[in-house]
Amino acid sequence: MIRFFHNKFLTLKEDELTLWLENIADAEDYTIDKIDYNFIDAEELLKLNKRHLEHDTDTDIITFDYSEGNNVLAEAFISTDALSENAHKFSQSVENESLRLIVHALLHCVGYNDKTDQDKNLMREKESFYIDLFHVKQ
Repeated sequence: MIRFFHNKFLTLKEDELTLWLENIADAEDYTIDKIDYNFIDAEELLKLNKRHLEHDTDTDIITFDYSEGNNVLAEAFISTDALSENAHKFSQSVENESLRLIVHALLHCVGYNDKTDQDKNLMREKESFYIDLFHVKQ
């Protein structure tokens, strides 16, 4: 089950996003049991970052990964403020930046990290690859 909580922020079709995410999980040899995407403001995300990760910094996404084996179970919290700012900063549409953060959370759950420069580069390559696949008409 994949759910999106966004108070009319997300303009992409949820059924298309769900199919896309399921296909990504399948390509990575995983199954999605449940993942919730919560689109919240920067202030709320900062509170979560402080409370749960003890980080006093702004971020664009936090993923809580409860997965076991190859079954994805997670919650992702995405800052709508940071998403919009990053879209503008990197000359992307809000839709593409939404896709990037949505797939970023899933990629964390299937074993990708972004702690080192090498890990960040691989994560970006995977994000770009899967974003391109979203735009291919089925």
